[in-house]
Amino acid sequence: MNTLKNIFGMILVLLTAFLISSCSKNDDELIPQQGILGYQDILGFYEANGVQKQDFTVDATTGGTITGEDGTKVIFPPNSLVDSDGNLISGTVDVAMKEIFTASQMILSNKPTNAVNFSDENTFLLSEGETEVVVTQNGNSLNMAPGTFYQVQVPSAGGADDDMLPFAGTETNDGSIVWNATRDVGIGNGTSGIVYNAAPSSYIYDVFETGWSNCDKFYAYPGAKTTNYINLTNSPNATETAVYLVFEENNLPAVVKIFNAGTPIIQSYTDSLPVGLAVTYIVITIENNQQYLAIKNVIISEEEELSFNFEPKTTQEILDVLALLD
Repeated sequence: MNTLKNIFGMILVLLTAFLISSCSKNDDELIPQQGILGYQDILGFYEANGVQKQDFTVDATTGGTITGEDGTKVIFPPNSLVDSDGNLISGTVDVAMKEIFTASQMILSNKPTNAVNFSDENTFLLSEGETEVVVTQNGNSLNMAPGTFYQVQVPSAGGADDDMLPFAGTETNDGSIVWNATRDVGIGNGTSGIVYNAAPSSYIYDVFETGWSNCDKFYAYPGAKTTNYINLTNSPNATETAVYLVFEENNLPAVVKIFNAGTPIIQSYTDSLPVGLAVTYIVITIENNQQYLAIKNVIISEEEELSFNFEPKTTQEILDVLALLD
């Protein structure tokens, strides 16, 4: 009898362990599905996957140079920083820097090369590198003193180009950016505030306000330009959909954002896209804790309307696709 009781007892223990194990396994399978992304909108996607800031310190009195992981250098002159009241700052200050060079970084950080030219027309740029510089002391924002500037040196992928200019970026309501040139003549003029160094191949330019700056040139296209329309009817979430047009010339990326008005049909800047240019459209959206990606290689046609097929993707799958653009 005792033997039979022992057998039944062992069976009961094993059955209980199996049920507990099964429940634990099911719980473990369910938990990752809850909040797996850590964000529910496209802004959260950028914050999680975009280029992250790098932290440095500089002596405001003596000035100094910081160097980013990808080779960007920021050079501060002595006694050039002031607080919000215009008082000169001394002692150690904190500098946060972001550096963006590739098409994938521009998309993931929501920092495309959309721009406004000297005729106040919407256009876009070919970029040698975007840089953000934020300076603080004890948590308080600092600015450049009137008449002073810091310099940014970026490694060059395209080589010497007289059309290169320094640009300043203005962030938009959706966290994107639009660029304006801070000078109106290229380096060939000699007074542009930008210099090309042959060894190592790089550009150095002057920046008069902290924030986003860029070493770029306006994309020049001699042919016809047109407007394209994006039909987001197939998007799982049209309001949270980001649309980018990407191409490269002379090793320099251009990433053009088609701004989303929250309607099923959105459009590019009017008469801004070069007819016949081969580009890649990248479209990303989020709905119910799932990311979706659409890709289309097209040759820009006049007044064309484009639609996309969206596929669910993990973050790593999106990163792998975007890396192919670099």
